[in-house]
Amino acid sequence: MLMHEHAHDHGFALGGKARAILQQGMAELLRLTEGKKFRPVASERYPLPLALAVYGEVPDPERVRREVRAGIEDDPLRLLEPSLVLLELYASNQPAVCKLTPDDDAFLTEVFGSKRMNGWIVLLGDSNQDEIQVAVNARWQFKFLAAGETCSSLYVLLNVLARYAFVYGRVPLGDSHLLGHFIEDFTSGLVVVRGEVSPLELTLSLAAMRLGVPAVTPQNYPFQFGRHVRAGSLLEIVEAVAGFPNIRRLLDHPEIPPLPDYLNRGEGHPRFQVGETWGDTPESFYLLRKGRVDGSGIRVTGKPSGPMGILLTADAEPLDAFDRRYIESRAARVFSKLPGVLARHAAGRLVLGIARDFDLPPQRIGETLIAAVRNEFPRIVKLRAEVIFDLERLKALSAEVAAERTRRKQEIAAATEESVPEFVTCVGCSAFAPDHVCILTPERPPQCGRAYEFIKTGALYGYDDMTNIHHRELHFGVNSFGTCSKGELLDRTAGEWSGVNEAAARLTGGRITRVQLHSLEEAPHTGCGCFQLILFKTDLPKAGIGIMERGYKGLAPDGRSWRDLHYALGGKQAPGLAGAAWGYLNSSKFLAAHGGRRSIVWASPKVAALLVKQP
Repeated sequence: MLMHEHAHDHGFALGGKARAILQQGMAELLRLTEGKKFRPVASERYPLPLALAVYGEVPDPERVRREVRAGIEDDPLRLLEPSLVLLELYASNQPAVCKLTPDDDAFLTEVFGSKRMNGWIVLLGDSNQDEIQVAVNARWQFKFLAAGETCSSLYVLLNVLARYAFVYGRVPLGDSHLLGHFIEDFTSGLVVVRGEVSPLELTLSLAAMRLGVPAVTPQNYPFQFGRHVRAGSLLEIVEAVAGFPNIRRLLDHPEIPPLPDYLNRGEGHPRFQVGETWGDTPESFYLLRKGRVDGSGIRVTGKPSGPMGILLTADAEPLDAFDRRYIESRAARVFSKLPGVLARHAAGRLVLGIARDFDLPPQRIGETLIAAVRNEFPRIVKLRAEVIFDLERLKALSAEVAAERTRRKQEIAAATEESVPEFVTCVGCSAFAPDHVCILTPERPPQCGRAYEFIKTGALYGYDDMTNIHHRELHFGVNSFGTCSKGELLDRTAGEWSGVNEAAARLTGGRITRVQLHSLEEAPHTGCGCFQLILFKTDLPKAGIGIMERGYKGLAPDGRSWRDLHYALGGKQAPGLAGAAWGYLNSSKFLAAHGGRRSIVWASPKVAALLVKQP
């Protein structure tokens, strides 16, 4: 039976048994930490994050021990947070903890990677840990943290979550209350208590809940407060672990049309000799266009002899030039899954090499393309494919196809923030960074380097960017990719729009209320964690803008490294800093509020080389 309980400890009286357990657990912490000194754990920035969270500094260990010893009889509930600092004092002296706690670089990777899982779990108690892990991950995707003894494992989790709150939640040192709320709302850590549990483990489980970490507990759990679910059987634990609002879940979406069985999902096929080639002649073409489709279907004209034209018509809105180009390219990729066929999409043609003994019915070409579009862009329902082998018809259509392709290219080249009807949003990274929402325009491409149209078409015609990204409660039921109204242009030079500000507030739960797309001053674009470049204000070698690329091992003239800039920007809005993709360097609006490229006073080597090539 599952029982949900969620209450902070304020205003609750401890029963005799519960009080005795806390007193025993805290006494054990005092025994374990006798004579010990704090030792830094892994991180240079936050070497002892629990002490920094509770006290705002690393206190004298005897001060903490005196505080716990003095209050253990009267009010042990008040000592839950100092008890966690004693846990840190003990853990910082354990070699296994130091090895398993991520350093500053590994921490950024760990948090970024967490968006592709439900969360982190630590097990307390003497139950079969392997059994629980196998059962839970048969259904979910959790990372189980284990550092030998369970108390040390719990410390590794709390270490990561406290640093998470400092970096991505902008929680100041010493504000354990705010830190607890951030952990409770936005981080995906969880404690599971099962089996025989010592007073020390029970005490620390309650202390972890005081810090915002929810728990799945046994039916006889002695405490009546804290966010926890009581679960008896292993099956109930499996059901309970994903029920907390801080735990990430896959986006629910309507049924997506599957690819046909004849398309091999592995994309790896034996080598073969090509017997004949279709579509590699001057008259050949492949084009996806927008048009009215009264009934989906496939039409084949002529018999295969080498030249081949394919017209794929989609009836959808808005299906602009970006959409058509991207969907056309993505649909062509599906032929890598078709055994007996080698495919190449280039120069406006889809060239198919057919194996000597393979029979490819021409109808299947159209079927395959329609299936590919329906599978990846299921909101496009009406599709028609025409596969043309008739040479006269190919010649008659070639000029029309070329003209449409030219118009499409011109439309894409001419697109500006002023000309497009709406902007694109992405919250794929906000699964771990609650302040971040990426605002995308033809002149402000995704800072992770993905194509603008990749996210745009996913927003309009798909349901999510990838099937294994998990969403927090903040975006429950929300596609990672979306669109937003531009609204009123508030500042042309800085790139501030009222619709963008409204979207940012909505998608960050009010944590971000202004975004200036082309300025680093007041409200620069938030950073994710996968930005290709970081743009930053600097006074060295003179006042202006510096640019550093990911992977650069050196320092900027002002002494900052990539890690320094990443920590300052990652997951939040940081005046003076913004993330960007390489493609933004070529934007006509590149940091327009600062004078564009003229404002650059320093760039790391790869950026500098590109700027020289493309002045």
